[in-house]
Amino acid sequence: MTKDRASLRTPILDVLLQESQNISLVLPIEIAKAPKFEMYFFRVFRRFPLHRTYDSEMPSIGAGATLASNYIGDDGFGTGDDLFELWEERPFRVYHFGIGIRPGEIWLYKEIPAGVLQTGLSMKTPSYVGDKRDYISGLLSPYDEPTVATETVLYHKLSMYLGFKNDSARAIRPSLRFLGAGYDLIPLKENNVLNAMLSGRIPCRFLTMGGLKMFTFVTPDEWSPYKVEVDAKKIEEVLAR
Repeated sequence: MTKDRASLRTPILDVLLQESQNISLVLPIEIAKAPKFEMYFFRVFRRFPLHRTYDSEMPSIGAGATLASNYIGDDGFGTGDDLFELWEERPFRVYHFGIGIRPGEIWLYKEIPAGVLQTGLSMKTPSYVGDKRDYISGLLSPYDEPTVATETVLYHKLSMYLGFKNDSARAIRPSLRFLGAGYDLIPLKENNVLNAMLSGRIPCRFLTMGGLKMFTFVTPDEWSPYKVEVDAKKIEEVLAR
């Protein structure tokens, strides 16, 4: 998800943004015939550590069993308020974090938004919770040091569900660690500044959203004046730097 050429095992803390750094969120709106993308440019003016452990809140999963996708609720898995639902009065706040998993035999499946399983495979071979495709194991993103393998970006109106499989011969109660940062952002609109970021003259971190399976993105209404549409050529230039 990051512009940085980091391996999947890179600690998530190594790719977080600092205050006064620039980011662009890149959302695909057409991929098949004439690729088009929406981009939104922001500057981080305030950040705060995001750190939540989620241990006893998770139910036990039997040997070889699955736990269907649901939201991370403050009272437990799928109960209470959604921990990652951004308040409506914070349309320019973004969460950027990784998910640490314990033990290593637990497989994690991400749905962003809810109902859309992130996948690196064709839509003709859809994945599901428990499938041997498109999961992230605790071995790849351990509890004590979440990695880029689980990198996640959420904003107001973008939801996240998680599903699990226990790939062991014993019952397990999984433990999760959400580690990253929350950013309050200033939207950027000045053409000279945006062009300088696209050309690389002003540093900017480009973050893509979701998995490879296409779906309709919904962004906060307050973002509309700051939307920039670009074609595949421009994206190629950005990623080639």
